[in-house]
Amino acid sequence: MPIFGGYTPTAAGLPAIRALAQDRIDIEAAETLTFTFEVLSEAAIAALPAALHPPFPTYCSLVVRRHGDGPYGAFTTAELRLHARATNHYVGYCLGAFSDNESACAWLRNAYGLPCTVAETVSLRKRHYGIEARVVAGGRTLLDAVQATPGFISGNDILYVQNSNLAALDGVPTLIAEEFEYALRDAKRGAAAFHGLDIAAFGAPTLTVSNHLPSTWTAGSWSYMPVRFVIDPTRPAMAGTRKIGQPAAA
Repeated sequence: MPIFGGYTPTAAGLPAIRALAQDRIDIEAAETLTFTFEVLSEAAIAALPAALHPPFPTYCSLVVRRHGDGPYGAFTTAELRLHARATNHYVGYCLGAFSDNESACAWLRNAYGLPCTVAETVSLRKRHYGIEARVVAGGRTLLDAVQATPGFISGNDILYVQNSNLAALDGVPTLIAEEFEYALRDAKRGAAAFHGLDIAAFGAPTLTVSNHLPSTWTAGSWSYMPVRFVIDPTRPAMAGTRKIGQPAAA
């Protein structure tokens, strides 16, 4: 028997889609630092909507991405994603995100449904001891982590799966497919060292971290793609997926 998520969403509090992304946005200079960790499965399954299947073991990725340019200038984001499958497609179900650029944050919320909040600091910096990621919001440090002693690896070892963002589309809870294309020039892998992580502030108050995995860093170009399809979060994705331009199921 397949296992489906146990969360039934309502539209209250969700990002409201103003207009789904229709244009491709290409960014030449992008760096991505990803921290991956397992979480206890019972709460993880309960946090997923019914359209998605959990993996085993259940795990999250915390992705910090710095863009050298973009539609609203340079910006950095930090996203917590609970990994899942929509039928046979691997996705990162985004629980919460922060950005240091108010206009970019609004664009990601309005066009892709990313649950993004503006923070005082969202940073990704190279240090002599590794690569550091920090998020400060409301005067509190929500993330203070380092990829320690990184070593070079092949970019072919890295795969970034699409975001699946829960948003209100025409007032109805809907999973928005936020797809990416990328070309990696450099990649590193290293140990993850956390000096601070407020997972509840990233939208995951019920999740418990159980095991940290190695972190990865990449540099290259990054593209935000037009939204091609959306999913009814209350139904299995095989039945509830529709391409943009098709009418919603009755």
